[in-house]
Amino acid sequence: MSFLVDFPWYPFTKINAWIPIRRSHYKKERSRSLNVEDYFEYLKKEEGSEEYDRKFFYFSWVGEQFRIWERNWRKHNSYWEHERTHRPTKFILQFPHLVQEDIQLLQRTGVTIKYSPGAKEKLQSLSTTGHQEYTLIVESVENKLRIKWNKAFNTWFHTLFDIFTRYMAIRSEDDPNADYLTCITQVGEREIEVAFWAAFRANHFWRMVEKSIKESKTNTLFDLQYAQFTPKLDKKVWKTEMQHNYELRSYQQAGIEKWVENQEFGTIQLPTGAGKTIIGIDAIRQVQQRTLILVPNLALVDQWISQIGQFIGIEPSEIGIFTGQKKAFRQYQIVISTFQLLAQYLQDFHALEQKELEKVSRDKLLVKDTIGFFTDKFGLLIADESHHIQAETFRHIAVDLEIPRRMALSATIEKTLHSSLVVATMGPIIHKINYGLLAREGFIAPIYSERIYIPLTSEEKTTITQKGKSSHGKVSREARYKLFAIHKLLESPLTSQTLVFTSRINHAKAIHKFLKERKIASTLLTGETVLNDKEFNILLDKFRHREINTLILVKMLNEGFDAPADTIIIVSGTKNRREQIQRVGRATRPGKVAKLFELVIDPMELKYEYEVAEARSIDDVIEPHVQDMLLPRVEKRALNKLVDDIKLFLYE
Repeated sequence: MSFLVDFPWYPFTKINAWIPIRRSHYKKERSRSLNVEDYFEYLKKEEGSEEYDRKFFYFSWVGEQFRIWERNWRKHNSYWEHERTHRPTKFILQFPHLVQEDIQLLQRTGVTIKYSPGAKEKLQSLSTTGHQEYTLIVESVENKLRIKWNKAFNTWFHTLFDIFTRYMAIRSEDDPNADYLTCITQVGEREIEVAFWAAFRANHFWRMVEKSIKESKTNTLFDLQYAQFTPKLDKKVWKTEMQHNYELRSYQQAGIEKWVENQEFGTIQLPTGAGKTIIGIDAIRQVQQRTLILVPNLALVDQWISQIGQFIGIEPSEIGIFTGQKKAFRQYQIVISTFQLLAQYLQDFHALEQKELEKVSRDKLLVKDTIGFFTDKFGLLIADESHHIQAETFRHIAVDLEIPRRMALSATIEKTLHSSLVVATMGPIIHKINYGLLAREGFIAPIYSERIYIPLTSEEKTTITQKGKSSHGKVSREARYKLFAIHKLLESPLTSQTLVFTSRINHAKAIHKFLKERKIASTLLTGETVLNDKEFNILLDKFRHREINTLILVKMLNEGFDAPADTIIIVSGTKNRREQIQRVGRATRPGKVAKLFELVIDPMELKYEYEVAEARSIDDVIEPHVQDMLLPRVEKRALNKLVDDIKLFLYE
């Protein structure tokens, strides 16, 4: 179809403003078919992780990228072909459904349009139907997401798959040079298939594209026939309506609603102590499908069993367990497993598939039968402390299990390369609340956080001078005056239930011995002093009932344990922000002030520990200015005086 344009000005080059003349690079593009592997090869050459992080942690990334692509496509693709004569100029329309916008633009600049007979009416008709010539279909086929397109679409629009591939590309390890996990397979010249575990993420992509197209103020580029990925579900449901005896808090209810809105697929990030478990339990009640709950340790297995019984009345005998201690899971509607054990079985299963029998540590038939059960017998997957999926050993859990509804719960999803695996396989972060807001509403305790700088003794300074950098870690950790600071904090009436964290067992023993010599009661809680879960739970119960007031720990109780304290003392630690957040969360139960004291070597004397403490800072999470406003004035003044007295004592 063609029409004539009579320009009131000369030369023709002015038309470049909206009609590109140079089209030499389109011949190559238009002559080739899409090959998904080419895109992944291209991605391997990318440098930097900023855009990689953005696509996982910013919900609007897809819409933004599609709008950029659409704008650039309109600007650079030659959807006009024209024969250049003196006057007028004849145009052949490649995309008649878009031409109305350009005709309006031309007319506003004084151009006279000379239509051939019937052309104007035909253009108006094509403006609403012409895009249907270019068709893209997204649908479910045999429990996979299938995407196919026609020849006309392939000729012009397959660069859209560049954005789609970038969005779906997930690195296998926490390394910017790592390979990408395979999630898209080309099954035909104009047809690709998305793996089950990645199909939910693809759902979000095409849903956002569809939304952008519908909301566009300009004519549609192509016809997107999008049908949400809907895998086959286990039809088994609870025999009777599940009873419940709880009421969700406002932010918990908002989390559930956003999860349902996002096709029951997503990550919920709430501070420790904010009640993430009950959100998962409410999801079980609403979905009423067989549920698999993943936790990182045995203590959380017991905690989930207890709270399921408390809130929806399901007895422990009705809950399946898959741990190193107990494996009874087949006949149950709810099964709780540790990440570690299920990951080990999956590793054995993959070794069998690859015929690497020397790597298999269990009976082959048992492994196949067990993984066959876990793969697709569940309708809901809940991953508690879901940041563990980031570990390379656990990623098979999220990738291999064909469980359609997914909920990830965590207080600490960090924006790192490997965190992308959590949100890619379990869903984007759809609901996130910070400490400040919850403390303001009274759901968790406000936090008093203070860093106490510790001077070095003359002997410690001599050690640093003589041994250099190799001594910095040990001297910082075991500084003599840290022991006096701990003593002063524990003998204060402002601290009652206290957790003292250090990073070495020998140092924990030294702290325990120092306090014992000064008649300060404390209990050492390490892998050497607590030999089994029974002893561990007995000690925790004593702490909860105030029979024990001080626990000295080495990386225990970092996450998932219900051991409410009011004071946390960090004697030494790592740069890990997640570890710091989890430790703070031990003291944020409502009804009191949570107190966090970090003992750090004075940076004027040694910068090593100061730099470590700065790296793990969570000021953006606990929002100090908000917490300060919430602290009772009398208690705040008393705590400030305690800290000042300790500093005065140390430096005198």
